Amino acid sequence: MPEEISISNLDPRQVKQVEAAEHAEKMNPSYTLEVLGSVLKQSPGCLELRKKLRALQIKATAGNTKGLSKFLGKMTATPFRIIGASDKDPENALQKAEELISKNPANVTAHQLLADAASNLQMHGTTVFAYETIYKLEPENLDNLKSLGQAYLDAGDTENAIKTGNIILGKKSGDGDAEDLLKRASVAIAMHKGKWEESEDYRDQLKNESEAQALEQAGKAVNDSQGLESLINKTYEELQAQPENLNHYRQMSELYHRGGDIENAIAWIQEARKLESGASDVALEEKERSLTLEYYDDTIDKWNAALASNPDNSENKKGLEGAINARSQYHRGQIESLVERYPNDYGYRYEMGKILYADKDFDEAISNFQLAQRNANVRLDSILFLGRSYREKNFNDMAIEQFNLLKNEIAVMDDRKKEAVYELGCCFEAMGKTDEAMEEFKSVYSADTTFRDVSDKINEFYASKQSS
Repeated sequence: MPEEISISNLDPRQVKQVEAAEHAEKMNPSYTLEVLGSVLKQSPGCLELRKKLRALQIKATAGNTKGLSKFLGKMTATPFRIIGASDKDPENALQKAEELISKNPANVTAHQLLADAASNLQMHGTTVFAYETIYKLEPENLDNLKSLGQAYLDAGDTENAIKTGNIILGKKSGDGDAEDLLKRASVAIAMHKGKWEESEDYRDQLKNESEAQALEQAGKAVNDSQGLESLINKTYEELQAQPENLNHYRQMSELYHRGGDIENAIAWIQEARKLESGASDVALEEKERSLTLEYYDDTIDKWNAALASNPDNSENKKGLEGAINARSQYHRGQIESLVERYPNDYGYRYEMGKILYADKDFDEAISNFQLAQRNANVRLDSILFLGRSYREKNFNDMAIEQFNLLKNEIAVMDDRKKEAVYELGCCFEAMGKTDEAMEEFKSVYSADTTFRDVSDKINEFYASKQSS
């Protein structure tokens, strides 16, 4: 079991390696990171070295640890936030955590893994350091603050334990866990001094024992989140007993998704796909894709909200642009892979066609929409986009054929038919066939005066008639 030591207590050869690496930092920071990481791997108990390494990692990725980079870091991690996940092999978990952190120092899941592993190894200083790092990344994370307070207490740092308890109470007045932390910290102080009754901290933080008991009972009341946590823990136990059962992984993902933790929802699907039975499971692949796209969409929504509140903020503009591009690249890469692996799945051809259409690659889009028509579920939409692709290339006569086909196949004037008839009118308009165009526009206008700019087109047409 690793013991926490300082750099000076390392093997003399390792001390020299560290010193040489630090001297080379300005000229070759990558080399410094590599050496410090290597020495830490050999001596994982050296907290001083771990702190040096972390500072350099953060410095090296300054400005790149926000937004989507944080998410991508989490995506590479397995869901170790479940209690007990690092119990069996904490030393390996310790190393795994550092590997993940080296890829992204803002990976909260990896720091949580580090904290869990260090705690299991009784490395109290390292445990505190991990939770302190999470606090810097997520200052509003109350669960982490509570873990940090306990870690301070385990390390014998009662002063910081009390400070942490008060921070929690400042964020959530009357929190039972924080009150309990303060009580235990005060008890530790009093016991250390041998003056239980004289402890001012104890008297200041908890007025009497009955209050403490009331808080404890209140804390035991089961709410929705606690009920969800209970289900998660139960499902995890079942998974541990039957690690090859894909249904347990699906359930874990669903429970985390229900709780709003989409990173772990994705991570559990990823874990399922690592199994032999899950590697070829198309449903799991689709689930991972949909969850990931949902994450990107949520991220885009957040950036949009931030930009709406502060339109002139350049960071918000860059963040939104980056999120949109990241989503687009991910989605395109996924669909390209699916088309390559399943060339006769014409639903994927339709998705690929839409991506190509958005990228203005109309020739390739046309090819995919032509094939996609073979899938009954997307046939009508494929015809619509095929017509649009022809129109973008100014092949208006060919576009008219597709829009007329769609117009005649749809009995009621639903949104899809409105699109087809409107686009048909635009084709006639582009060809200088005003009367034919107006007949189509009037058909849409009769069903929905608010559709696109059809009202303006009709008003302009009749205004020109009257003026002439």
